[in-house]
Amino acid sequence: MIKKLISALLYIFIFTSSITAQERLNFSGSLGSIGFVSSDRLPFWSFTNSQGFLSESSSYGVSAFAKADYSISENHMFTLGAGAYISDGFNENLRRSNLYLEYKNKWFLVTAGAKQLTPEKYNLSTINNNILQTGNSRPFPGIIISNVTPIKLSNKFSLDGELAHYSLNDNRSTKNAQIHYKMIRSNWRINETSSLSIALRHYVQWAGTLSDGTELPSDLNAFGRIFIGANGGDIDNPNEAINALGNHLGSYNVNYKKYFKNGTLAVYHQSLFEDRSGRELNNFPDGVWGLNYQPNESKFIKSILYEYIQTVSQSGAPRPTEGSAQQSGGDNYFRNSIYRSGWTYEGAIIGLPFLNPFGNTTTPSNNRMIGHHLGIAGKIGRIDYAVKGSYVQNLGTYTSRIKPRQQALYSYATLYYNTNTVGVINLYLGADYINDFSKATSIGIGYKYNLE
Repeated sequence: MIKKLISALLYIFIFTSSITAQERLNFSGSLGSIGFVSSDRLPFWSFTNSQGFLSESSSYGVSAFAKADYSISENHMFTLGAGAYISDGFNENLRRSNLYLEYKNKWFLVTAGAKQLTPEKYNLSTINNNILQTGNSRPFPGIIISNVTPIKLSNKFSLDGELAHYSLNDNRSTKNAQIHYKMIRSNWRINETSSLSIALRHYVQWAGTLSDGTELPSDLNAFGRIFIGANGGDIDNPNEAINALGNHLGSYNVNYKKYFKNGTLAVYHQSLFEDRSGRELNNFPDGVWGLNYQPNESKFIKSILYEYIQTVSQSGAPRPTEGSAQQSGGDNYFRNSIYRSGWTYEGAIIGLPFLNPFGNTTTPSNNRMIGHHLGIAGKIGRIDYAVKGSYVQNLGTYTSRIKPRQQALYSYATLYYNTNTVGVINLYLGADYINDFSKATSIGIGYKYNLE
């Protein structure tokens, strides 16, 4: 279905481009490269949330991206984007980054294909505005529809929404699994100096083929059930029959902004939940709590951010539920008994990157953690800089605890120098300290040229 839609949109794009004046076409792109000298592995923030560009085993990377914008009229535009990575540390060094077609008018935006998420302006946050999809993995293919401008309900209230269907086409335990996604956000303009937004994000892994060949429901009836979170009915699998059909993940997002004369302060919280107990906030205060201040006049500091992260509650330890064979608590974030590859794409965690329920070279199986994160970005003369660091305590899982707690310090700094003529030169520094594992350090240099 997705391939057919992309083909149809591509045909319209090519057809309309061929019959219209060339001045309506605008081409742009970029070419970048990066190389590291490091210890046995890259430090955490040197590769994390890089949209699948680098891994902890990478030592170099090259990226290329090209985009064509075609304006049918003032209010209608098509965009075709394509990009690729070449980097080591993966099974395949040459990989797709972007491949998408978009249609935009003054009401809504439709994107078909795989498109990278837009990072925050200074890329300081651990979650990039979405605790469940931070940009840690490569973008997966699908189709997403969103409104372009807020839907006004009154002078002070408006709504935003997103609806998407994605395909998980990687090598995973449940083949050809799908993702349903929706988001609704209410915006309240309290007064001239403050605003509040509250959003609900909902993802569901569903359909696909289990390792034993069992086909999971993928018809219209199944879609209706996963859309509203209903159980599997008469499905053979007892977990799917009693619980909500599919693997559900959700997040409540609250963002308050205060506009001062000299800058803007944002105070925000993003929760995460995977079942009814979390949806009913029994796992409070799990999630990310943040403060971000952006001065209006200062060049030395353009943004300063602090985030507190915790995932230790999980609605309490696992315990039997009276009157059924189910259990409550032990939410076990990003894992699932049916979709055993969990909340990953190509082996990379899709959401909050501190969680690693399957373990890796530096952390045993872990999705219970406490962390503090600080980031600062600004400018010194003609050099832009960004510095961020995280202190994390990893507790393991309720069924496999890390004792004593693993303690980790992740640090990262980058400097950017824009030549204004021949591109941007970058310098990267990173260092990790983990109390029960070897240290990691790296220094890297990068170059990027933008084609306008």
